[in-house]
Amino acid sequence: MDEKSSREHLLDAASAVMIEEGTADVSLHAIARKAGLTAPLVTYHFGSKEGLLLALARRATGRSMEQLQELVAMPVPPEKKLRIHISGIIRNYARYPYLNNLLNLLLRQEASETAQSLKAAFVAPLADAQRAIIEEGVASGRFRPIDPALAYFMITGAAQSYFSSNRITVKLILGAEPDQEDVERYAREVGNMILNGMLLRE
Repeated sequence: MDEKSSREHLLDAASAVMIEEGTADVSLHAIARKAGLTAPLVTYHFGSKEGLLLALARRATGRSMEQLQELVAMPVPPEKKLRIHISGIIRNYARYPYLNNLLNLLLRQEASETAQSLKAAFVAPLADAQRAIIEEGVASGRFRPIDPALAYFMITGAAQSYFSSNRITVKLILGAEPDQEDVERYAREVGNMILNGMLLRE
């Protein structure tokens, strides 16, 4: 196994263990065991466990951040942009259900280099993009005036809650483990509820 593949193998293993255990707070030994590698390789590739977690967070959010910047620049109505954005972050949380927990772990020490890096790469761009879409909607007369900072928590909170909830509770309420159809249905309903509250009625 070459250097690149062993690094990616560790990231894949970390992702799999977090999904299996329902938390991002997993041990290096569990990750190494899942990868079939030794724990010292984590230090070799990432410097520390925190380095591995940061690399995993960047991998989980990097492409979605690029797509979000492209979305903001698209010549489509702001309500369509917001619906696409909501669907996108819900799908990302479906793919990485541990993401919210992982971000919280990495951001808990606000002054750390890791937290500053993550805020610059993910939190600030996400908030700025949502603000741009909402301000465009207000300026065009499509959205009622709303504080983009409050809207940020409404949108991201709705996206996270379905996947950060206890899996037993979700299964109990839905009657089964959620599948891709459930994720798409949830994305549509969240989009409907948020946009119904934001659109300016004639």
